[in-house]
Amino acid sequence: MAENKKPIIKNSHDLAQFKPNKRKELVIRGLNALMDVKDADFYFFKGERHRIIGGLSEAISYYKKRDYEKAREAFKQAIRSNPDYARAHYGLGLVYHELERYNESIGAFRQALLLDSEDAQSYYSLGITYELVGEYQKAIDNFEKAVQLQSDYGKAFHHLGMNYQKLEKYPEAVENLEKAVNFLPDSASEIYYIIGMIYRKMENNEDAAIESFKKATQKNPQHADAFFYLGWLYNKKGNYEKTVEAYQEVIRINPDYTYIHYNLGWAYGELEKYQEAVNSFKEAVKQNPEDADFHYGLGWTYSQLKDYEKAVESFKQVIRIQPNYIFAHYSLGMIYLVQRDKNAALNEYKILKDLDQDTADKLFNMIYK
Repeated sequence: MAENKKPIIKNSHDLAQFKPNKRKELVIRGLNALMDVKDADFYFFKGERHRIIGGLSEAISYYKKRDYEKAREAFKQAIRSNPDYARAHYGLGLVYHELERYNESIGAFRQALLLDSEDAQSYYSLGITYELVGEYQKAIDNFEKAVQLQSDYGKAFHHLGMNYQKLEKYPEAVENLEKAVNFLPDSASEIYYIIGMIYRKMENNEDAAIESFKKATQKNPQHADAFFYLGWLYNKKGNYEKTVEAYQEVIRINPDYTYIHYNLGWAYGELEKYQEAVNSFKEAVKQNPEDADFHYGLGWTYSQLKDYEKAVESFKQVIRIQPNYIFAHYSLGMIYLVQRDKNAALNEYKILKDLDQDTADKLFNMIYK
């Protein structure tokens, strides 16, 4: 519809700029042209055009109100009036998309493209629908055509990247997502986060992933997931100071973030900041008292502080929740040895024999070294 209005607006503008005698000349020329048209035909086609446009406007109105059944009928009526009207087929495709009738949506978009093969928006919408039904290569083919026709089509670049990711073509995914960032500044944080997640899956790209997550947090300082994976990667590289900084940012944003206090506890443990580690593991246990791993982390940290009574209490909580927790039995056995309770340590060995022979042998060798 916008394309149909452009010439009308342009002609009105041009007419206003002409001098009075030029305007008169145009009016006479227009009247002479009308004399060559049969009145009945002229007014019929003029009325038909307005009827089609009116019907399409009605369909769009229903669509915006999310009354998709009425919108569907209105778009179909517009197509009945003019089967060659590409925008009506496009609109029908959008309605079928909202109704989750994807095969019909694909058919409507393809018909729109048969009538107007230069419409980037139709290629984009067709690509989105193929993406939804899991036809990722077909989605890519259509997004590629969209960006060929419209080189600044940020959303098409974004979905190109996402579909290449689905096909595990990671370099192509990153290339297109980086292009998308240039045209979608409001989505830059989330796109950089996705790029970081892709780099995580690629071998020897931890540094690139870190840079992407850093960009995500710079664009959006409230992006808890980006800070979490930033900390996770720093931890993997052994940079525990940076790990702690990133995890603290997660807690600033969302103190209830899953596993954050637990992960922070282990990072403090690596830095031998055991009291800080205790505080983190205690917070983790407070949030989820039935998680055996949380109790184990707390017990391990108490053992590093040589607070063996509290360590034993924590390890017993682990075993209460998960009786076959191998490392809890081993750690208990080691603490009993420190406390010179050889019999209690031997009992843990007996349990370990049925769980993991290698770990049982290690404890046995410590008991009888």
